[in-house]
Amino acid sequence: MTAHVYLSGRRLALGAGAAGVHWIGDRALFALNDGAVLIAAREGETQRVAAHAGVILCSALHPDGKRVLTGGDDGKVLSVTPDGTVLTLAETRKWVDHLAASAASGVIVAGIGKEALVFAKDKETHRFAHPSTIGGLALDAKGRRLAVSHYGGVTLRYALAADDKGVSLKWTGSHLGVTISPDAGYVVTAMQENALHGWRLPEKTDLRMDGYPAKTRSLSWDKRGRWLATSGAQSAIVWPFAGKLGPQGKAPLQPGARDALVTVVAFHPSEEILAIGYADGAALVVRFGDDMGMELDEPGEGAVTALAWSADGKHIAIGDDAGRGAIISVAR
Repeated sequence: MTAHVYLSGRRLALGAGAAGVHWIGDRALFALNDGAVLIAAREGETQRVAAHAGVILCSALHPDGKRVLTGGDDGKVLSVTPDGTVLTLAETRKWVDHLAASAASGVIVAGIGKEALVFAKDKETHRFAHPSTIGGLALDAKGRRLAVSHYGGVTLRYALAADDKGVSLKWTGSHLGVTISPDAGYVVTAMQENALHGWRLPEKTDLRMDGYPAKTRSLSWDKRGRWLATSGAQSAIVWPFAGKLGPQGKAPLQPGARDALVTVVAFHPSEEILAIGYADGAALVVRFGDDMGMELDEPGEGAVTALAWSADGKHIAIGDDAGRGAIISVAR
């Protein structure tokens, strides 16, 4: 950022805590804890759409980029469009805890208990079973390879190959969120014991990243895969992945230090600029080049739980667990 950056925006009363937020064109769609989806632009009326008969547990942008996918404790996978149209992709008897989707391949994956349900063209095609409850899902940049975290490590499969028995990445412990680097060279998980574990592929070399005071709930790569930003400390913890050994033997950057814990991180879609949300409701944006920070939002009554850049990188949507939201425009 530079000295002539300025911010403008609007406050939003979401009516419930935010489970996620996604941009479709000039509209932000907030998936809410009361089962609704709130649709808002930078100005004008908002629209509240009844979707789930219960809590929305997860959300993702549909591969076509024109809808938001939501999973709820009512066992449904739904899609919601910016005009408020709701369609059902699946109905199950279990909570839908995780969603992943890829514009590159058109694949959608839902995590339900120990099973990963794979969809192609909005139709379920097959399921992958796992040894324990799924902790997280991730698809690689091409949308072909699926990483599923669970107790004892990660299972990698080609998502559309129904008979793929999987490749195991093993490490003792409970693995929660999972992410794959943009070049597919690393798989990293957030663990139960306030640490990250990673594997460099194809050798399966183990990487350990620890020292966090709290669990990591949010992981975000920059576009080039040089940096992995994470939550779980009183600053963003940003690990360097450039070079053959990735973060091994290197100290992370720690931008955005404050008294409150970082809860959500989101990299700009094209630049080394990071948006950071905190447990006290505040939000900042920082640029790595000159370490300049800019306040996006002041502390509120709840922790930031949703944070997303628009596709052009000019706007940021923010939601917290107390029902406060905002759309911020960042101009330079």
